[in-house]
Amino acid sequence: MGKPTGFLEFTRELPSKRPVEERINDYREFVDLFPADKLNQQAARCMDCGVPFCHHGCPLGNIIPEFNDAVYRKSWEKRMKY
Repeated sequence: MGKPTGFLEFTRELPSKRPVEERINDYREFVDLFPADKLNQQAARCMDCGVPFCHHGCPLGNIIPEFNDAVYRKSWEKRMKY
C-alpha cells in the first residue's frame, strides 16, 4: 500500500517540463523524469482506497495501487505488465 502516512507526509509534486523554446525544435519527451528518490516518495502517497478510481487510468492495465506499492518498495520492474 505504499507508506500508510505517506499521503500526510509528502505533498503531491509533478515533474517539471522542458521550456517551450526547447521543445519546438524536436519531438522528444517534454516532461522531465523524476529522480529515483522523488519517484519513491511520490509512490508512498498512494492511499490504497477501497474503490480506487485510478484503476481506469493506466493504459497498460496495471493495477495502480499495487504498482505504486512496488515502486515504493523499489521492486517495480516485477509488477509491470506488457
